[in-house]
Amino acid sequence: MFAPYQELLSALAEEVGLEASALISSQEIVIDDLPISMKLEGEGEQAQLRLSCQLGIPSKARWTLAIRTMLQANHLWTGTGGATLGMLEHGMVSLSVRRLLSQLNADRLAVLLAKTAHIGLAWQDFIIQDQSIPVLPEFLHDARQVRV
Repeated sequence: MFAPYQELLSALAEEVGLEASALISSQEIVIDDLPISMKLEGEGEQAQLRLSCQLGIPSKARWTLAIRTMLQANHLWTGTGGATLGMLEHGMVSLSVRRLLSQLNADRLAVLLAKTAHIGLAWQDFIIQDQSIPVLPEFLHDARQVRV
């Protein structure tokens, strides 16, 4: 495992009160019952951290609306604040976020994870509970340097 990534996960674990070895081993954190996986992609200066979570499978009755709404949300990230909604095998909807590892520290990663959970849970409600989202969720945060 790339040392800076391992150091970041250790610092995050300390920041949020988790056991570092468990977080490094699982590379997953659960926020409000939403598992978010963390994966290092690339090496060196180009190394990126990818966060992803599975949100559910839309019902057949909801399929067209869900796909159309996700496409609208993905357009210039208007409803995802920089994250991307996608579809995996068997119709599972996922939410993914990528950031350069070099731009993250434990505080920024904690905020990024919290925002990912916030928007993931909103989309999960829309997708699996057939709840409407009158206004597409956005990430807003006072810290301008932390973009999701």
